[in-house]
Amino acid sequence: MKSMTFAVHNENGLDARLAGQLVKECIACEGKVTVRKGRKTGDGKTIFNVMSLRVRKGDAVEIELDGGREEEDCRRLTEFAELNL
Repeated sequence: MKSMTFAVHNENGLDARLAGQLVKECIACEGKVTVRKGRKTGDGKTIFNVMSLRVRKGDAVEIELDGGREEEDCRRLTEFAELNL
């Protein structure tokens, strides 16, 4: 299992457009992807789960990868987060 934490700097937080892009990246991952904000968690491959976290600017988001190509998927999501979140 791999996990990484990112601070959200986007002015609108994790809005529908950005959440959709994140889900698209998560779907490309081979294993299970869990997105967490505080105590709330959601399946990273499901837009409704990601949107239900209500991530705002300044919030910390943790992404956990379990199974599949964890190293490769971790690099993919880290690059996405650094460029977009």
